[in-house]
Amino acid sequence: MRLFFIISFLFLFSVNQASPLDAATDNLFFKANRLYFNGEFKAAAATYESILKNYKPGLFFNSRSCGELFYNIGNCYFRLEKNGEAILNYKRALMFIPRDADLKYNIEYLQDMIEDDISQKENIISDIFGVNFFSKTEFALLFCLINFFLFLFLSIRFFLKKEWTFYFVNIFLIFWIISGISFGVMLKETIFDHRAVILEKEVDILAGPDQGDTLLFKVHEGTMVHHERNESGFSLIRLPDGKRGWLISSAIKAIIPANN
Repeated sequence: MRLFFIISFLFLFSVNQASPLDAATDNLFFKANRLYFNGEFKAAAATYESILKNYKPGLFFNSRSCGELFYNIGNCYFRLEKNGEAILNYKRALMFIPRDADLKYNIEYLQDMIEDDISQKENIISDIFGVNFFSKTEFALLFCLINFFLFLFLSIRFFLKKEWTFYFVNIFLIFWIISGISFGVMLKETIFDHRAVILEKEVDILAGPDQGDTLLFKVHEGTMVHHERNESGFSLIRLPDGKRGWLISSAIKAIIPANN
């Protein structure tokens, strides 16, 4: 009981105090913070979400503030005991602030609370090329920076045939190849990222897109699934262990919204 109180206390005061996205959102941002610290978590979540809705963040070239807003929204839903919404927003935050220690701890803590004990498959290729270490913005900026230096030293090499220019060109060429592959892997994973989170306490998984179809199994709030397609108000999903079935579309929400 004492451990749970300590963890809850940390969640309560872990709302991020980072700068808002731009000057026009100052009032909303600080209003949301006040609501959070006053225990009005539902209103705080709605206010943070209104900032994101008006800003309409995409997947690339966004400031750290986007990730911090998703993180704060996740904290609000955690306090409201809506663990599905909390995990959803933490996972969204992870795309922008992938190395944030508090965020990773919160995700691990909530995943331990999920009723469905289904381990997620690790993506070795992503780990090798650092896809999970950098945000989309960082990857894009790093790739642009390496391109700049590669062409800079190629230009210098063209006019100055010195040995050191040869080595610099080759070094940045290697970096360019590695970063190019990494950026390609990141783009592929982003485009084909169909992960979604179960939002309801318990959901029936059916054999077909109809309420009268055979019940195959049940999944619970916070479970991560792969969304394949929609049909007649139902969604076909696949679990990490390979099981597939249909559920009501309103029971899940994609980590990367379709309009992105």
